[in-house]
Amino acid sequence: MTMRVVVTGGAGNLGSPVCRALAGAGLQVRAVDRVYRREVPVPLEIADLLDAQAVYRLLTGCDVVVHLANHPNPHGHLPPQRLYAENVVMDMNVFQAAADLGVRKLVFASSVQVFSGDRTTDDLDKPSCLAYLPIDGDMPTCPRNSYALSKETGEQQLKYFAALDPDLSCVALRFPALLTPWHMQWFGKMGPRAPRPYATHPDEGFGYLTVEDAGRLVLAVLQRLPPGYHQFLPAAPDNSYGLSTSEMIEKFYAGVPIRKPIENTASVIDTSAITEQVGWTSKSAAFPKEV
Repeated sequence: MTMRVVVTGGAGNLGSPVCRALAGAGLQVRAVDRVYRREVPVPLEIADLLDAQAVYRLLTGCDVVVHLANHPNPHGHLPPQRLYAENVVMDMNVFQAAADLGVRKLVFASSVQVFSGDRTTDDLDKPSCLAYLPIDGDMPTCPRNSYALSKETGEQQLKYFAALDPDLSCVALRFPALLTPWHMQWFGKMGPRAPRPYATHPDEGFGYLTVEDAGRLVLAVLQRLPPGYHQFLPAAPDNSYGLSTSEMIEKFYAGVPIRKPIENTASVIDTSAITEQVGWTSKSAAFPKEV
């Protein structure tokens, strides 16, 4: 029987590639968003996830929910109270309806910001929020803005529903900065001269991911993960700062304990758990090393 999937936020920069990856694998995919975009490759329904009753209608009959719909960062026009409240309500509306309707798999777009604090390359005298290196999906949380706090709450909600139903598979993906095809083309043309707009927050590990790799990852976790709560940090094999791993540790992480050897010479992010559990690895590297 074909897996029936609802992708919330399906018209976004991440949602469209996720829909494309799932539909391309033969899944029956329907997108939900508050806005319409012609480029969405699957049927798209316009709806507001703050309406709990509407969410039940949207999820009826589906087997899987990929929940990407949240306010996407703390830098928009919303006050922090509203950003946090609306993200948390959207998450609870989606997760509760999915649980009530017998959905078997939930995938949630979390963020590296749940653990990355607020230290930047301009204030390296501040202590790092990182508990250890290499950075991985199990990193303890350290939210420092309302968006990050909402994502931490979303993860807690998923753990709650996974504990209530031993047959439910719940996955939180702590996405780093996401690059679209436009970003990839631009960085490719600019080479080492390209500005590094994703290289300001050391405790994010200077990680990033292409939206195509993100789509492949969502498909892999849907196909392979068993019931229970799962939490991952995906990233490309290089970093957005352009230094080697040893140079980054010396410059940014001198006081952070190294829990195990770091084998990747171009990243302080360890994605081996994702590879071991679902067979996924990133296929893209966008940032050439500084020269």
